[in-house]
Amino acid sequence: MKDLENRIEQADLEGDEEVIEALYGHLMANFPKLQFRKKVPLRELFPEPDSRWLRSIWGYGHGDIAVYRHGKLICIIEPGGSYHLKDEAQKLRDRKKDKICKVNSVKCLRVVNDFVNHLDKKQARKLLKKHFYGVVR
Repeated sequence: MKDLENRIEQADLEGDEEVIEALYGHLMANFPKLQFRKKVPLRELFPEPDSRWLRSIWGYGHGDIAVYRHGKLICIIEPGGSYHLKDEAQKLRDRKKDKICKVNSVKCLRVVNDFVNHLDKKQARKLLKKHFYGVVR
């Protein structure tokens, strides 16, 4: 049983890379006024936090897709597989990343990996626009 769980988690991790690539390509093609970067270390995105609790994620973590408008970081998109919901250590890392974004007034958009299968749907476009522009039209 544990072997099966490990294989599923590995598939989730490998799927994350494919999801990031697909989402990145979609964003580049559909939001030409914004800039995007993949796998950006948090230490390049944010100043060193005062909190020791946050410094750990700041030192080794990254944003899957960083979104910039007019050269300013506005959002980090974090796609994730089922392990984000099951693995306690991953949940803690996610909470730290959410907090470091909040402290720096940057939105953190978490989406399930299946989100990329719905990028052409109106609801998905609205969600992205809301996080990028703060309005939905």
